[in-house]
Amino acid sequence: MRLNLNSTEESDIKEECLDGIKARTGLVRVNDSNRGSLTVRLVLTLECLKLQKQEVVDNHHSSSSSSSEDTVDNYQPSPNYYLRYVTVARKNGSLGISVKGGQENSLPILISRIPEGGAAYHTKRLFVGDAIIKVNDQLITNACHDAALHILRNSGNHVTLLVKHYKAAAPFLLGARGNGSKNNNNNGESDTEDGPWTDYLIIPLMMGYVTRYVQGTDKLRRNGFEVHGMNDLNSTIIHCDNVKSLSEWVKLISENIANLSEIQIKLYNLNFGINEKIEYMGWVNEGVLNNNHPWQSYCARFMIIRGRDVLLFDTPPMSITEWLDCGVVYKLYESMLRLVKDAENVDQRQNCFLLQTSNGVSRYFSMETKQGLLDVQCAWHRSICTSMMHIKSRTFYVLFGNNQQPSNLILDWDNGFTLYDNWTNSNVWTYKFSELRGSSDDHISRLKLHFNDNGCIETKELVCQDLQSLLFCVHAFLTAKVVSVDPSYLNTEGIQQL
Repeated sequence: MRLNLNSTEESDIKEECLDGIKARTGLVRVNDSNRGSLTVRLVLTLECLKLQKQEVVDNHHSSSSSSSEDTVDNYQPSPNYYLRYVTVARKNGSLGISVKGGQENSLPILISRIPEGGAAYHTKRLFVGDAIIKVNDQLITNACHDAALHILRNSGNHVTLLVKHYKAAAPFLLGARGNGSKNNNNNGESDTEDGPWTDYLIIPLMMGYVTRYVQGTDKLRRNGFEVHGMNDLNSTIIHCDNVKSLSEWVKLISENIANLSEIQIKLYNLNFGINEKIEYMGWVNEGVLNNNHPWQSYCARFMIIRGRDVLLFDTPPMSITEWLDCGVVYKLYESMLRLVKDAENVDQRQNCFLLQTSNGVSRYFSMETKQGLLDVQCAWHRSICTSMMHIKSRTFYVLFGNNQQPSNLILDWDNGFTLYDNWTNSNVWTYKFSELRGSSDDHISRLKLHFNDNGCIETKELVCQDLQSLLFCVHAFLTAKVVSVDPSYLNTEGIQQL
């Protein structure tokens, strides 16, 4: 059944304490290969996401002593009750009815039992054999059994039912109950009372991720999401029935994953030196071109930004050996991270960035949320700052002046740009990083650096055969300088590219 996603409804996620542990809970739907759409409960704790099914409880034996009183006459409405509205105030969270039927059984949603003392019993206006047409203002005449239960359970504390009595159904329903038959999935009978919920899938959130995208594509699910855990332990597609619940579930799960990652990073960093610390660890989605198709597909990569390096794994490393065997490692000062503007996105994926290297590698990535994108960028800049302060200086061989004088261009954390003449063994000129006003190049080897020299722009022309490495290193020093001078730069949402 396709959900009618409602953007005006409030989120139905609750905060509870289960077995002494704080958790967020709420009812959602998943697809079951045998039973179709099923209502399940999500339980979100700091460490895991649980999917729970509600056990079917046989309540008939507990009421067998009064079954002799449950005659057809006791449940027959008066003639003017054939079509009517009845408001029920929940008692201990329950409407006090059991129902059978549903679209999959070619039956309406029929009230099959009204326990004595329950909320429905006290109205004196609901009867076994009543078909529920509306719950509040929502039609359920074409709803499957589980969908109807979901609607009934989430209809508020005061529920208005539009019902119509089917006199011929009452003897059958009462007869089935009088024979002590148990709730039967084939008959579609279920209590609306909250029975015990049992775990059928537990997904650890450590090093996991949540996604709303259809796997491998740029198609965003309108009303669902998936949670991926370690060792290929994944949820099925989880469907929400309103926008606020969907957004809140994704946000809460993402936050818990981020918090666990932060804890794990701190534990790892106890074993690393100050210049080797991990700044980021998490999943990104890489756009991969397929030669057989004009579009790109997406693969999940596990990215770690540590010390001077950015590492990419297919799965999270769980041992020292796996860390050392990483096949994709880039030096931060030879790489550049560039946010992709919305107008530049190659498809419908949002929150994208490019990882470009000085040797011409360009990799396209997408994050699930804007906050995730900013987290990667901030971690990148923190690592750049730490790395460049530790490296202190980098030297590039260049040719300078009209006579192509062999020289060294030294990029130094304290002194900025210095041109050193290899023939005379002396400094030709020196400028601070803050005095650089711009640059231009021919994308091959020629570079012009424009400096502020006492209020005038002084242009220095150089030839460098390793031009891209030089440019990327200049960018790294400039980024690090900005971050070191203004740490609040990292906390600004709209971080600008240098």
